[in-house]
Amino acid sequence: MDVYMQGKDALEGSPANRLYLWIESLHEIMARFLDQFMHGDWEHLYSARELPDLEEQLLSFCKSDDGSDTNALFVESAAAYLGETLVEEAGGRWEWDARAGVGGLPVICPDPVLGLDPIVPHLVVGQAVTDGSGRTFATLARLLRTAVRDRQEEHREWWPKRVPTPWISYGCLMSALHEADRWRNNRMLDYLDWWAAEAGGRERWNFTTTSLDTLQALLRKTFPTVEDYYEACDEPFWVMAAWYVGECIVQNKDAQWQFRGINPDAPLGTWHAEDSYWTNAVFVNQRLRYDGHAELLPVMLHDVVAGQSLREVVDRFPDPLPSAEYIWGEPAWPTALWPLARPEHLQTPAVPSLTGEELKRLEKADDLQGPDWADNHRLNSWLDQRREAFPAWAEEAGGGTIVWDFSPESLDRLEGLVRTRFATYEEMVAAGSAPFLVGAAWYFGEVQVKRCGAAWRWCPKPGDEPTAHDSPMVARARPDAEDEDQGDEDVYGDDGDAYDHVCEPAGCLRALLLRESEANLRDALELYG
Repeated sequence: MDVYMQGKDALEGSPANRLYLWIESLHEIMARFLDQFMHGDWEHLYSARELPDLEEQLLSFCKSDDGSDTNALFVESAAAYLGETLVEEAGGRWEWDARAGVGGLPVICPDPVLGLDPIVPHLVVGQAVTDGSGRTFATLARLLRTAVRDRQEEHREWWPKRVPTPWISYGCLMSALHEADRWRNNRMLDYLDWWAAEAGGRERWNFTTTSLDTLQALLRKTFPTVEDYYEACDEPFWVMAAWYVGECIVQNKDAQWQFRGINPDAPLGTWHAEDSYWTNAVFVNQRLRYDGHAELLPVMLHDVVAGQSLREVVDRFPDPLPSAEYIWGEPAWPTALWPLARPEHLQTPAVPSLTGEELKRLEKADDLQGPDWADNHRLNSWLDQRREAFPAWAEEAGGGTIVWDFSPESLDRLEGLVRTRFATYEEMVAAGSAPFLVGAAWYFGEVQVKRCGAAWRWCPKPGDEPTAHDSPMVARARPDAEDEDQGDEDVYGDDGDAYDHVCEPAGCLRALLLRESEANLRDALELYG
């Protein structure tokens, strides 16, 4: 079982159980953060380069307070996002520290080989709020990145290892948000097109409390028993009736539409598994308050048929809080978070204090961008190894470095050598990490570098699971391409990449056994134009 799921059946209130509950809540925390709090340009990559923007948004958000829970919810979201970003940078995992805060808080434990102390994201966010410098998050990230670089200087094959956090990727979050929006918007169109008229006229269905009495009467007239309702609840008219109740709650109770998809990797009995009460369903939730309520739509109508008043069912959702004027001032630690951490817990800095000169040197050494696909530890270490191993590889291949001179003609020799050594594509795939093929791929790419002006590129960080296509590439920038961020979108961007040709040498070598006989490696050189 996943290490994070082990606390599911642990003693309630134990560190293991509280860690499990925190991990399970991260999907909603991050979805709420993305949907309710952040601006449209937010990238949501859990990247260190986003941290200055995150801290700026935090300080701006917390400058005002209307007495609601929103400031505390933003702080909670910022802490969760910061924690995930730190795990991306320094590896490791979430853990629960029963000594932190009032009664325990989630902490980040970086990769153990770094020998770093656990980090309490809530308290780091608290320090950022109370200090107001706008540099707290970035400073912490730079300190972790420095520790990682220092270790990589001595162990160039090493990369921080992390425990993946389930179900919080951008794609997963956006899929859920879009599903809820799509469902709600389609129902609104149905309401305008046919449902209101079929139910007696739009003037009757104006999302008021009185209209709930009308729907209650319609339900009880139509369905003598609960069983009768469940037989018809999937029919379009009654799906729309359930939507109407949900929309009344959204409009009158400050609730939001939500959808929770199924995580196929979630163990049964957990929040995102296929057997969860909430998964694969659209529901309404007062997600912007700690005492908010959530409800599945068919359940509410079922309860009305069973005898409850529809008004009482809707009133399970607390009324909106009285409107209060915004109080403007310096950002403050929200009182709603005192049960987690009181202001006195913020007095000891969660990020080490640095002198102005130390901070200046730290910022000069790391701008938080990247690492660059064309200049990173992983790629540079691989290239160093290949250059060191080239003389031995050339001798094994026959003829030494005199014969293997990086000329276009030498690619014919390389192709013949590969075809001689391997009979099938599958055989080459199985031998993909063998020294000969690795050296051959480097040589093929290096010819393109020397003859065509290409440059090596590789994803700076290995994925959680190795794949056949996670290998170094060569590419040549278009003359008119702007010097943009060196992420993978430069190669695979939907709007046309910044390179006039990209080649994965290892993949091209494997493909030799799939191509027609007239194809050859020298074709790659012609593709540069």
